[in-house]
Amino acid sequence: MESILNPLGSLSTYVVLAISLAQLIGLSYALFHTLRTPAAAFSAASKQSKQFWGFLLGASLVARLTFASPLDLFGVIAAIAAIVYLVDVKPAVTDILRGPRW
Repeated sequence: MESILNPLGSLSTYVVLAISLAQLIGLSYALFHTLRTPAAAFSAASKQSKQFWGFLLGASLVARLTFASPLDLFGVIAAIAAIVYLVDVKPAVTDILRGPRW
């Protein structure tokens, strides 16, 4: 009966759930990519070290899983860390690992 009276309440719950799942998937993928990428590729791409990204993404994932909600300060910082890695660092490191394209 409550969903009939307040349909936006359930919609907002689904939106927060979708944001939460997207954050967790993005953080997990970024951390997995960091762990399987050689450390030399980060310095060759002129990016921060593998240890820096591993610590940042790992701490963000742990914070997100333990006490942060997707829309509070720690959740937003975790999302920004994953987005920066996936948009900036990952393509640069991947280009270094692929070598020259002909």
